[in-house]
Amino acid sequence: MRKDEDLMNDCLVSEKQLCSTLSTAVTEAATPNIRQEFQKTLSDCFCTQDSVYKAMASNGWYQVEQAEQNKISEAKTKYSNKAEW
Repeated sequence: MRKDEDLMNDCLVSEKQLCSTLSTAVTEAATPNIRQEFQKTLSDCFCTQDSVYKAMASNGWYQVEQAEQNKISEAKTKYSNKAEW
């Protein structure tokens, strides 16, 4: 891995962790005003994470495998049944 790739990977991992932490903060917020601020920050964090991902992908540093159609169908079936709980 090159130094730039390492740095971008660290940024992506950090952004993902921050998104996760902010998601918890939204659900745990004590007041509507605080919740709204966390939600705005979370939305910004999602945008930043997406920008880092796109930069990595454009440099060939983040490869995504295409899912097979039968696997997608299986997942849809599996999780649509869970929605009936």
